[in-house]
Amino acid sequence: MVSTTTPLVDRMAWLWHGHFVSAVDKVKIARLMVDQIRLFRRQGLGPFAPLLKAVTIDPAMLVYLDGATSTGQHPNENFSREVMELFALGVGNYSEADVPAGAAALSGWRVRRSVGTADFVVRQHDDTPQTYLGQSGVHDVDSVIAAIASQSALAPFIAGTLAAEFLGTSDSAIVGSLASTFASSSFDITSLVTAILQAGVAGSGQAVVLAPVPWLVIAQRVTGGVIRPKVRLAGLRAAGQIPMSPPNVAGWPGGAAWFGSSTVVARAGLASAVAESAPSDNPALVAATGTDHAALATSLGLPVPLFSDATNAALDAANPGPQRLALALCSPEFVVA
Repeated sequence: MVSTTTPLVDRMAWLWHGHFVSAVDKVKIARLMVDQIRLFRRQGLGPFAPLLKAVTIDPAMLVYLDGATSTGQHPNENFSREVMELFALGVGNYSEADVPAGAAALSGWRVRRSVGTADFVVRQHDDTPQTYLGQSGVHDVDSVIAAIASQSALAPFIAGTLAAEFLGTSDSAIVGSLASTFASSSFDITSLVTAILQAGVAGSGQAVVLAPVPWLVIAQRVTGGVIRPKVRLAGLRAAGQIPMSPPNVAGWPGGAAWFGSSTVVARAGLASAVAESAPSDNPALVAATGTDHAALATSLGLPVPLFSDATNAALDAANPGPQRLALALCSPEFVVA
């Protein structure tokens, strides 16, 4: 994410990683998690239905939500519930009867852990036609995805998820407009993201508190700082966000949750490591050696009005150079986008 030449591709991969949640502590095999991230990079800006299908039969997801042990005789309902509640439709947009129906239709997938692939085993599958989300004849992955894609709740749920991520808003008018764009594009994610970015440029949205990982990525990109992997891992663990280790199937928290004392302290430590490793000719570090805080803010990519009076006073009190740069990286103006 720091070195990529396609930052939007990787930003979307990170978003989907926090949405279609799997975690290495249960998956166990790091290769499966890496392959899932690669899936998000390949398909994260494409049509939504193929992405959802790919996630449904992704080996890491099959292990994480127990699809890999789901049989026609004993269908596991974990993924069937979460794909509707957390991944595609939202709470209240399905019935309890849809959960076992979806589980039966999705049964029969197995993971070959030695090679990292998923296979469909016919004899382990229940092919009985189900009534699922109001659709009859649902019996396999394709018909499950088609039934989900036919739901009116899909467009506003996904549009709302991305609007909250990029615009920090759940405003019904904004989300409704974005949902219309998404639906009219046959659920093309690029069309939705384009509309979201255009809305942001037009002034829609609210402040977004950067989670530890995106914040650290941006800090390293603007300063050129390179920190040791062990330092990065320890800092992100203390901050509460390690890639591939979300706390539960709902993913990481957001907003004010990132203002906890442990996260604030961890950010300070990571900011110091980044600032100390910044190249001497980096514009942000050069600006931090002087007293022109507006130049420092500009070098960090901050918009007008740049730093507040309180932040300027704190920067004045800091030692010029890496300490001042580290403080700027922890400032409200940099943490809250």
